[in-house]
Amino acid sequence: MVVPEPLSDLETLQARLAVAEQREEAVRMVLRALIASLRPFGFDKKRFKRCVFEEGQDTPDEGPASVRHTVLNQEARRVLREAR
Repeated sequence: MVVPEPLSDLETLQARLAVAEQREEAVRMVLRALIASLRPFGFDKKRFKRCVFEEGQDTPDEGPASVRHTVLNQEARRVLREAR
């Protein structure tokens, strides 16, 4: 039976940094979708949802970038809840 070696402190920090960078990128994606959805007389919810959906389609399902799915969902819900 092969037991994997525990990650060093440096590798652990690098992995955490990669996840944090992907979370930041997801928030930026939501902000871009929000800006693209603003109109002179309000907020276009359909366009916002479509933009977020398209960003989600382009996001990988594996690796550190997969955390973007969760953040996109959470932040998009927050925007839509505040837009009522």
